Amino acid sequence: MGKNHYLEKLFPPKKIKDVDYILKYYFEGIEISKEDNRIKFILEDPYAPEMELIKGVYVIYKKAILELLEGKIHSIYSYEFNSPKKKNRTISDEDIEYVLEMATVVVLASENDQILTTFFIAGSGEKLNSILNLCCGYSKDLENNEFKVSLQNFIDDIEVVKQMGLLKEIIVNE
Repeated sequence: MGKNHYLEKLFPPKKIKDVDYILKYYFEGIEISKEDNRIKFILEDPYAPEMELIKGVYVIYKKAILELLEGKIHSIYSYEFNSPKKKNRTISDEDIEYVLEMATVVVLASENDQILTTFFIAGSGEKLNSILNLCCGYSKDLENNEFKVSLQNFIDDIEVVKQMGLLKEIIVNE
């Protein structure tokens, strides 16, 4: 019980604004309106959150960041991540349609307008899934025997995010 209580304290559900900061600052995501026609087909996916619950849509397109999220680059502190990052060209909002085919689109949703309750990822980004799982927070439900696999997945996500060098960004609140 002690370890699980510790996890609950370390990983409360994050506010949408905190996850917004992570996506914009660490992954250089560009926020795009959920009403934008260029991403309409993505939001029509049956697994995407309902439109009224969506609080933010972000396009992540820079090569080094995508490689980090795919696991090709292991850490934000690695040479491979920091060296090519300097050469990446930043695009404007108008250029988004040109990168959508290779980009990862992240949709944040909330049932109460403040706390991240669900998310959707279109494109590659296995490690992004781990980050957002931790941002959703530790749930007491994970302590039930029927959710042992989910608890192990949560613990595995902690290790993935730690290896990426981003765990302190998830744990630190305010």
